[in-house]
Amino acid sequence: MTAALMLATAALIATPASAQTAAACTLTAPYRVVIGQPYKEFKLSASSICSLNGGSSGWDLIHPSQGSQGGAYFISGTTQESWDVYDFHTIGLHTWRPSGAFDSGSNPLTQNTVKSDIRLATAAWITSKRTSDVVTLTGTSLLYSTASDSYFKRSAKGAFQFKERGTTTWKGLKAVTTNSAGVATMSYRYSKTRDYRFVLYTTPVSWDQASATTTR
Repeated sequence: MTAALMLATAALIATPASAQTAAACTLTAPYRVVIGQPYKEFKLSASSICSLNGGSSGWDLIHPSQGSQGGAYFISGTTQESWDVYDFHTIGLHTWRPSGAFDSGSNPLTQNTVKSDIRLATAAWITSKRTSDVVTLTGTSLLYSTASDSYFKRSAKGAFQFKERGTTTWKGLKAVTTNSAGVATMSYRYSKTRDYRFVLYTTPVSWDQASATTTR
C-alpha cells in the first residue's frame, strides 16, 4: 500500500460521525390553510428516516407575534400526524421550526423549515341578467365569522372577470369594492355570449375566492 493511500484510508477511518453529512429529515405541511368551519383536520407527514428504528423528530409551529402554536412530533416509526385546526387559531403566516431530530443511534438529522398560512374563508356569489345587448352582473362578498360559525356579507375588494366561450383564460372586466351589504353591480353592452365570474382578493386575514360561473 502506498503512503498516500495509507494516509487517505486513515483519514477516512478517523472521520467522526458528527463530521459526516447528516441525513435529511423533512416535514410536509399544507401551505394554504382555510378556516371556514369550527374545526378541520389537516395531515402532516415526515420522511421515513425521521422516526426510523427508534428515531424521533419534532417541529414547533411559530406565529411571528404570538409565539408557539403547538407542534408536530414523530416517534416509533410514525410518518403521519393529525393537525387539528380550530376556528380560534391564530391568523397569519406560521413557520414549522425544527426542534430536533435524531436517528436510532442518537445522531442528529438535518431538518427543513416549512410555512403554513392560516386565514379565514370567504365566499363569492354572482348573478347575471341580459336585456338586449346589456349585461348586468351582481357580485356578493361574504366572510366566515368565527363568532357565529357562519358566513356574513361584508365590504371587500374584488373583480368581475370574463372568458370567451370555448376558452380557459379568465380576463379582468372591472375591479370593484362591494358596499357594506357585500354587493357590487355593473352593467355594460356586449352582444355575444360570455362566461362571467366574481372573484375576491386575498387580504391579511382572508383567502381569495372565485364564484361559480354564469353565462350571458
